[in-house]
Amino acid sequence: MPSQRRASPCVMVKTAESIILCDTGPGTLRQLLSAGVLISDIDMIIYSHFHIDHTADFCPFLFASKYGPELVRSRDLTVMGPLGLMQWYDNLKQVHGDWIVPESFTIKWIETADAKHIFNGFSVQSAQVKHSNACIAVRIEDSSGKSMVYSGDTDFCEGIIDISRNADKILLECSCPEGHKIEGHLTPSLAGRIARKSGCKSLVLTHLYPACDQHDLMAPLRHEFDGPCEIARDLQTFSL
Repeated sequence: MPSQRRASPCVMVKTAESIILCDTGPGTLRQLLSAGVLISDIDMIIYSHFHIDHTADFCPFLFASKYGPELVRSRDLTVMGPLGLMQWYDNLKQVHGDWIVPESFTIKWIETADAKHIFNGFSVQSAQVKHSNACIAVRIEDSSGKSMVYSGDTDFCEGIIDISRNADKILLECSCPEGHKIEGHLTPSLAGRIARKSGCKSLVLTHLYPACDQHDLMAPLRHEFDGPCEIARDLQTFSL
């Protein structure tokens, strides 16, 4: 949704060995530069689902990776997403042709539903959540056991509760203010209920539609969850 306060969905996760993006909504490439990161620094992209507000900068990412001395990729890229990921990319190629087909690197594609994938120094657990026909949340955990969960878009469901159990931090979408729920999305009280039921250590609300700026999000959330919680700001960082 157009907003001067918040960019579209993208969360960057840094482990000791890798840089991971969770979704690449419109404007991601510019926001990465604001965070001091080049697209050539990215090792992995995880897509929660295929809605355009979460994926729009994928084609620009691939296009830009072919040009410019600082951006041309030489190392491979891993792209993970829900079932249908390869069909989605094939459809994009029908529109954009070879402009989004890598020449100097290879993409490793991983379609996933409810599964755990092991990488160098970290793991990614995926779980199907209630939003669109193919939608996942992910739990990224490093070799020391520190963990964060990114919900993508979701309604209240067991999938997001289970994957968030005892996580150090969960980033939950909260698209709607209390009393204005939309199917497939959360309100503050529902986000708080997920946090409480999962036993997570801290909660961050994100994916806030502009209408949320006119409402108190914390009061209804506190009826469900009394642990550490805050509302995300663009370019905010957390260390685990």
